[in-house]
Amino acid sequence: MWIATTFGAASTGTAISTLSGAAASSASLAWLGGGAVAIGGGGTAAGSALLALAGPIGWTVAGAALLTSVVLFTKKKHDNREARQKALTAVKENTAAVARLRARIEHLLERSVSVRELLRSRYAESQALFAQDFLELSTADRTRLAALVNTAMACAALLSERVIGEDVDV
Repeated sequence: MWIATTFGAASTGTAISTLSGAAASSASLAWLGGGAVAIGGGGTAAGSALLALAGPIGWTVAGAALLTSVVLFTKKKHDNREARQKALTAVKENTAAVARLRARIEHLLERSVSVRELLRSRYAESQALFAQDFLELSTADRTRLAALVNTAMACAALLSERVIGEDVDV
């Protein structure tokens, strides 16, 4: 109605905004109805019908738009929550996998350090036997050299050992 009174013109060509009272009201309704009946419009009856429908239709459209926006917002929020939950679960799983890998690596490192120290001490003990004939050595010296060889092989095996973890999403 405000648009009709502000911008509309009566069938006589007069601006509705210059009219007052019943004339302004009738001219506004006729303008909303498509013009006066005499010139082929719907007249005041069509304008009144439009206003009568504008309330329920307007409320229906606004309600539907509000309902749609609430549903979309809720769905998006739910989707975001699910995505965040999946990401959080993946991070927790990856953190646990990395912790397991770290424990395995630390265990391998401890074993390697222990075997390296044993190899170093056996090598130091065996240096006195350098350039001697193995067959002329005492049983204890032969055992010492055999232990050095075994320790060197164990150290080599540890150096070639691989720590392979589970599939981790990074």
